[in-house]
Amino acid sequence: MVFGTLFAFPGDHPRSIGILAVAKANNLDLRVIDEPRIPEHLEVSRLGKVPAFHGEDGLKLFECIAIAIHANTPLVTLQNDKTTLLGQTKQDYVHILKWMSFFNTEIIIPMVEQYLPLTGIRPYNKDTVTTYAKMTQAAVDVVEEHLTKQTFLVGEDLTLADIFCAGIIAFGFQFFYGRSWREANPNVSRWYQDIVNQPMYSAVTRKVELLEEPKLINVAPSKKAETLEMCTDAAPPGEGVSAVE
Repeated sequence: MVFGTLFAFPGDHPRSIGILAVAKANNLDLRVIDEPRIPEHLEVSRLGKVPAFHGEDGLKLFECIAIAIHANTPLVTLQNDKTTLLGQTKQDYVHILKWMSFFNTEIIIPMVEQYLPLTGIRPYNKDTVTTYAKMTQAAVDVVEEHLTKQTFLVGEDLTLADIFCAGIIAFGFQFFYGRSWREANPNVSRWYQDIVNQPMYSAVTRKVELLEEPKLINVAPSKKAETLEMCTDAAPPGEGVSAVE
């Protein structure tokens, strides 16, 4: 039986990776439509936000954290004692939500604002890009410190927070985080490489290639790319942008 339909961008979209990973791990038959803003999608999310979900039971959801939690609820309903994806205690669960929210706001939003001018999607301003880069790094510094004594974001086992948040910060490793950055941020880099090599994660994404040098640096783009890659959850009308590869 089909669990529902996920509306997403093509490719490895940061806000969809965790949803796809959990759905696959739970053996949920999730139909994926990677053509945003079609009428069926707009019935679920009037703003055309990606991802969005329409369940076979009629449930309509937008906002990626809500969808990721819903995709994991069958494990809870079945009282599967072996799962730790939602934590082992109520405190674990709220910490999982905390980190998912943190990555989904404090990291991906300024990172995208850093990305857009460097690819010609928005007008370039060096100072603006620098500001957003510093905002992103300030948030990553919080994670770096937290992971000093932690293997995973929450508790002693892999949780939904790890899968979801690795998908979010993957955007940085795709475009910005070269070898020198990884050496300066060893805890986040170690955690990220550990999570993306988890079978649950790698089953729904392409192989991750770490950068020697950043693909994007703070210089004006020579021209607007013919094919734009974007990780925002609501694509501007008429842009025709695709997801992160």
